[in-house]
Amino acid sequence: MYSPQPVSRYRAVLSALDPRISLSAQLRALFPMIEAEFAAGVPHAAVLEDLAAAGLTVQRSTFAITLYRWRKAQRSAANPSTSTVKPSPPPAAIDAIQGRPRNIQTPGDLRKIRDMQIDLEALRREGLASRTQSSENNPTKRNES
Repeated sequence: MYSPQPVSRYRAVLSALDPRISLSAQLRALFPMIEAEFAAGVPHAAVLEDLAAAGLTVQRSTFAITLYRWRKAQRSAANPSTSTVKPSPPPAAIDAIQGRPRNIQTPGDLRKIRDMQIDLEALRREGLASRTQSSENNPTKRNES
């Protein structure tokens, strides 16, 4: 399983790195090449042997955990999660509750909440607008049977 070509590439990358960086950081620098090896059908054991021949002795468990974390980071970088995208706030023109503090930090903020003016008709319009917007984003199929 020993092939001089990947070993020489691993050595070239490792020699360009700062020798004080962690083992995981060294592996992260090599993972693009290692992924190409995996895509070509090279088993993990052979890659570990090549890394050892290049001067980077890695335990199988450390390699597996670091590979998992690197792949997870690559996935999240390629596909930003919809949970990280925050919904847009309702338009400022429609504000049913006047005098609402942004966050409650002092007793004075609680007094402002007590003294708020609430326009029920504007609150109803806000609710209808948000439901309409959410139904446009997530259409449901009803009565298709």
